[in-house]
Parts: sequence; structure tokens; C-alpha cells
Amino acid sequence: MTLRARILLVIVAMQLLLVGVLALGSLDRLRRDIATETRMGAQTARNLVLATIGTMQGAVPADRIMARLPERLAEPRHARIGVVDALDGTLRQPPGPADPADRSPGWFAALVAPDPQETRLPVVIEGRPRGYVLITGDPAEEIARAWRDMRDLMTLALGTAALQAGLIAWAVGQGLRPVATIAARLSDLTRGELEARIGPLPQPDLAPLARHADALAQALEQARTDRIRLQHQIVARGDAERKAIARDLHDEMGPCLFGLRVEADALRAAAPDAATAQSAEQIAAIAEQISRVNRALLNDLRPMAVGQLPLPVVLGDYVDDLTRRFPGTDVRLDVAAALPEPDEASALTLFRILQEGTTNALRHAQAGRIDIRLWTDPAHWRMILADDGTGIAEGRREGAGLTGMRERITLLGGDLQIRTDASGTVLEARLPRTPATRNRTTT
Repeated sequence: MTLRARILLVIVAMQLLLVGVLALGSLDRLRRDIATETRMGAQTARNLVLATIGTMQGAVPADRIMARLPERLAEPRHARIGVVDALDGTLRQPPGPADPADRSPGWFAALVAPDPQETRLPVVIEGRPRGYVLITGDPAEEIARAWRDMRDLMTLALGTAALQAGLIAWAVGQGLRPVATIAARLSDLTRGELEARIGPLPQPDLAPLARHADALAQALEQARTDRIRLQHQIVARGDAERKAIARDLHDEMGPCLFGLRVEADALRAAAPDAATAQSAEQIAAIAEQISRVNRALLNDLRPMAVGQLPLPVVLGDYVDDLTRRFPGTDVRLDVAAALPEPDEASALTLFRILQEGTTNALRHAQAGRIDIRLWTDPAHWRMILADDGTGIAEGRREGAGLTGMRERITLLGGDLQIRTDASGTVLEARLPRTPATRNRTTT
């Protein structure tokens, strides 16, 4: 149950309790008032009977007084009069007020009706009992009036309670509206949108919470910035180390191998016998093998063209070389026009994605066609490499090449997705663009 629902539930419960207390108090008061009115009505009826009998004595024969008495009487409010003549024992009633049109419900009448009141007034004229007058309380009219008053009062009380609950619900909703804003911003933070902010709130109770949430968002954003900076530094330092190793291999190993081949050629040319010439040829072959290994190491450590030539040229040269080496495979490269030049770490990563993807497709998937597409959106470098090979077998773990590539992409703040089935494999990579390359957008 929400906080708003709980508040409304408490308010409604308190309102109903107050209405119930008010109703109980009103019922007790009404019961006393009706009893008083009924008692007064009976007293009035008694006085009326005595006065009427007094006026009839001397004017009406004594034996006719009881028969004529109902004609002379008029029932007052809240009382009923019955005249019993001793001569015939007949009960006669004078005309009384009509029953109330708006009668109260039976349960209400049972709650407020007073105890029954009945008075027998003997009539003795000239020393002889002539009968008696029966006076009973009749609270029906007073109960009907009390029911109308109670109904109007309860309607007003319930209407006021409903209005008050509605106003409080509106006020609570307005007061809790910033909570929804805070929750939305926290959800944004959960999704990684760390630039989201709540801003100042006019509610003094919620303003500190908003400030702390914004401070948390700022701290998280700063931590993300620092993490991205450190990750780029890790990648850059690794690239720098590989570059330094490649430079050392090129600068130190290359001349040594060249000199070794020259000496082997000279030894073969000046060999005094066939055995010496054969040894010189073996030395030259070994030097050539070491040179090929050295070139492969240099290419693995750092492609020399990356950072020296535009990225589309480097990728195009690599695809052309693949086409020459694998004439049976159709390799197509689609590079968006006017592509901005990425930073060195991104350029090397994009080249490695192309290199690793095509190597897997050619060596392991026996692909007949490979499609590569490179473009940018406002925030990312995007590359998709799709082949029509046999795909990656279910349950097979990623190779070291893909795992290393995924780790490098993750360090740069990007992501790599692989979709594979029997019809082929699709590699989709995203790398964040640096601010310098975001100024120009290519689709």
C-alpha cells in the first residue's frame, strides 16, 4: 500500500470515527428530548381532559359527559387520548393530528423511542365513577422530526468529511509529487544516465533528500569520468608498451637479421666447399624464418600503418590483402563517407575488431562472404561484421582473441555483441567517440 493510500485510510477512519461519535451523542440527546416532549405532551393531555370535564359539568347531564367528552377533546401533540365509558365499556378517541408523512425507519425509532408512558385518569362525577380516560405518549411525530434532523446532520457531516478527505488527498498528492520526481531520477541513475539531476525543491522536508540524491549523481558521474579516464590510460599505456616493443624489434632485430643474411650470402659465395655453402644457405633460411616471425610479431603488437595513414585506407589495404590471400571468399568493406579520424586507441581497436572477426570467419567458419560496415552515430563508432559461415557451435567458449577484444572494448567504454546460428555470425561493436570527433557526424 502506498504512503498516500495509508494517509487517506487513516484520515477516512478518523472521519468515520468522528461521525460515529457525533451520531451516538446525537442519538442520546434525541432520546432525552423525545422523552421530555412525550412526557410534556401527556401532561398537557391530562390537563386538557381535566379542564374539559370541568367545563362540561353543569352544562351536560352527568350520565352524558363520558359519551360527549371525545367530541369536546382534541388530542395534543405527542399524546393519544382514549375515553372509556363505564356504561358500555366502549373506547372512544377524539380526532388527533395526522400521522407524519415522512416516517423514520424502524431501527431509528427503536433507538430513540422513550419507554412507553400510560396514564389512567378515573372520572368521578357526583360521587359516582363514570369511566376513565387513557392517556398514552405518542412520540411518532417527534421521532420523525428527529430522523429528519439526524439525516440532514449526518449528510452534512459525511459531505464535509468527504470534502476534507478530498482536500487532504490533493494536498498530500501535491506534497508527494516531488517523490515521483526523485524516484524517476534515481531510476535514470540506475540505467546509467548519471547526468540526470533533481534540482532544488520548494518542500523543506524533501529538499535535503533531493540535494543528497544530486550529490550522489554528481559523485557517480565523476567516478565514471575517472574510471573512463583510467581505462583509457590503461589501454594507451598498453598500446605504448606494445609500440615500444615493436619499435625495439624493428630497430634492433631487423638490422641484425639483415646483417646475418648478408654474412650468410657472403659466406656462401666464398665457401671453399659444398658443405660450407650448404651451411651458409641454412643460416640464411633460418634468418629468413626469424624475419617472418619478427614481422608477424610486429603486426600483432602494432600494425605499423595505424596512426600513420587514415583509418579507411588502413582497413581497405587489409581487406585487399585478404582478397588476394583468400580469392575464394568475397570480402566487402563499406566505410561511411567523410568519416572523421578516430583517436589512436579507437583506431587500433577498430582495426583489431576487423582483424579478429575476419580471421575467425576465414579460419574457423569457412565463410564464403564477409560484409563489414563502419560508420558513426553522434556518440559512438559503430562496426558490424557479418559472415555466412557455419557459426559458433553451441556451448563453445569464446577464443582468446574474442575475449581479449571484448575486454579492450569494455575498457574503452564500449560493448561487443555476438549473434550466431547455422546461417553465420554477426559481430556488432560500439565504441564511444571522443569529444574531438563528435563535432562532425557521419551517417
